[in-house]
Amino acid sequence: MRLRQRQPLMVRRLRRKFVLTAMTALLIIVVLMISCILLIYFHQQDSRADSTLQMLLDNDGTFPDMKDPSQPDNSGGRIPGQGPRGADFDAARAIEMPFETRYFTVRLDADGNILSTDVDHIAAISSEDAESYAASAFSSGKTKGYLDGYKFADNVQDNGVTLIVFLDCNSSFSNLTQLFRISILIAGITLVLMLVLVEALSGNAVAPVVESLDKQKQFISDAGHELKTPLSVISANVDVLELTGEKNEWTKSIRNQVGRMTALVTNMLTLSRMDEAKWKDLFSRVNFSKIAQSTADTFRVVAKSREKEYTISIQEDLHVFGEQRALEQLCTLLLDNAMKYSSEHGSIVISLTEDHKKARLEVSNTCDEIPSGNLDRLFDRFYRADSSRTRIPANSGSTTATAGGFGIGLSAAREICESHGGEIRAVHDAEHIIRFIVLLPLDRNTKGKEKKTAS
Repeated sequence: MRLRQRQPLMVRRLRRKFVLTAMTALLIIVVLMISCILLIYFHQQDSRADSTLQMLLDNDGTFPDMKDPSQPDNSGGRIPGQGPRGADFDAARAIEMPFETRYFTVRLDADGNILSTDVDHIAAISSEDAESYAASAFSSGKTKGYLDGYKFADNVQDNGVTLIVFLDCNSSFSNLTQLFRISILIAGITLVLMLVLVEALSGNAVAPVVESLDKQKQFISDAGHELKTPLSVISANVDVLELTGEKNEWTKSIRNQVGRMTALVTNMLTLSRMDEAKWKDLFSRVNFSKIAQSTADTFRVVAKSREKEYTISIQEDLHVFGEQRALEQLCTLLLDNAMKYSSEHGSIVISLTEDHKKARLEVSNTCDEIPSGNLDRLFDRFYRADSSRTRIPANSGSTTATAGGFGIGLSAAREICESHGGEIRAVHDAEHIIRFIVLLPLDRNTKGKEKKTAS
């Protein structure tokens, strides 16, 4: 249990994928095996029925005389015990065929009129039933087929009379059904046992990944904390340079790059601490509406400086169970992403509403071109679709200083959402509009009224 709690969310997803893949492959194999077994059994029974029907048709609706395999064959045949052992078994079975085979025959003239019926070899069929089956078979125009568990075949004799033989195959179908049920039962038990086994062994399968991720997380944590000090020193030195001299494009560029590196370190540390077990201990009931409104207000100046149309629509008093700083960072990441990649003089909309006991946060922006393919790739770590998304110059004066981006912000946003039991996805509403949707579970007894502002 302790190991499961320490496992990062990525590792848990990997284990689920491993189990799902293994069980899907096993299910396909089991289905194919059962299908092959049933098809082979049906083919064997069908071929045996065809042979029996052909024998009856060749002998005018009766079985030919069979010799006892225990007696010598005076016509030159072999004596039992000589030759292959299977021949004795086949001969013995042939003798029993007239006694174990249930069938009936019907003779019809060229117009389909019943001439005679023979139901002496079956107890479940009367003469009237036989005539009804014969009429159905004759009207179908088929020379062989199945009717209610009886396989039939016909033969037109020299005198124009049609002989139809019906063979009772219900016992074969019953055996096939029983075989199917047994196969399904065994397959179900096998799948359950394999699920338990694969689930138990999946930890060993992903152990190298767990070890690698632990080392990666430790490195990110150590590097992040080590980078904070020199970044703070650089920022302080830039302040001194601007106080002793004057602001210029070089100090402005340094400040922007420091801001970018600070944002990168913050996001990396967020990703690193998302999977810690103690992370959940920081959760409490927070007003998500206030967080979203406060974060949205801080981006008004940025939107105005870049001549963006900025719209805010926040429903009040929506509470969620989570960590306040992480939720603030979530809103910041989405708005910063919208500002960074929105088209020139484009529009940005942020809204928060209640949707089926969930808080629905949406951030949409216009863009010159939406990335092609699966938009879920935008949430992969270090993924960037720079060729299809607008980039902000490094000296644009962004207060968030995130020009260009490192492809880690949306990944951190997804980690925050999933750690809070929510989800995030990207959709495109129109040719040049992309919208990010966040769904977080609401705390109970949460009600609110909608508040709209625009600028």
